[in-house]
Amino acid sequence: MMLLIVIICLTPCKSLLSNITLERIVGGRVATCEQFPHQVSYVVNNSYFCGGFIISKRFILTAAHCAQKYNGTVIPIVEVIPYPGYNRPPFDKDIAVMRTSEDIEFNSCTRPIALPPRGSLLRAGSTMTQGASILPDRLMTVDLNLVSRSRCQSAYSPLRITENMLCAGNYFLGGKSTCQGDSGGVGAIDGVARGVVSFGRGCGKRLSPSVFASLAAPNIRDFIKKHTGL
Repeated sequence: MMLLIVIICLTPCKSLLSNITLERIVGGRVATCEQFPHQVSYVVNNSYFCGGFIISKRFILTAAHCAQKYNGTVIPIVEVIPYPGYNRPPFDKDIAVMRTSEDIEFNSCTRPIALPPRGSLLRAGSTMTQGASILPDRLMTVDLNLVSRSRCQSAYSPLRITENMLCAGNYFLGGKSTCQGDSGGVGAIDGVARGVVSFGRGCGKRLSPSVFASLAAPNIRDFIKKHTGL
């Protein structure tokens, strides 16, 4: 079985800052669809554009910067709802809900992932697993250590790392990170979705952790519940 492919007509957005990239896994390993049955390949005009992940039979989450400026949809997506306050400040609340036109049929390679409780905290030293597709029939995965907000802020200053973001990566050594094309994919801890891939600087660079929208952040969690009931 192959990774679920979501097809939509979109106008891709460019990065707001020249040294910030919206990227694809570096330093990872090949994975199977059974390991990441929630992962979605987001196809724009027959080309891979972003990731996404299934949270129920009718809803998929992705990054807000993947969901802007859409001109129409092709089955199975009927509605795309970016967070209304996205990008104020830059990349803040980088989350969007996609609603499918019909129920997603679940199987061993297509299943939802659980969401975290509102406001739940992560343990220091936790490792986040991120999966992404290179092609519709190939998945990659990488394990990234959580990075403190203060350390992440020092890496990306003057860009503000807000309470709606979390950071992960091999901070001092580099070599592992999200990279071009991973945007919108999920970062999970213990089988629970914790972050949506948002941005980074380069691919696998030292002192350049990957940044995710935090799914437990109250603003983001309330937005998801409002539009999905989850």
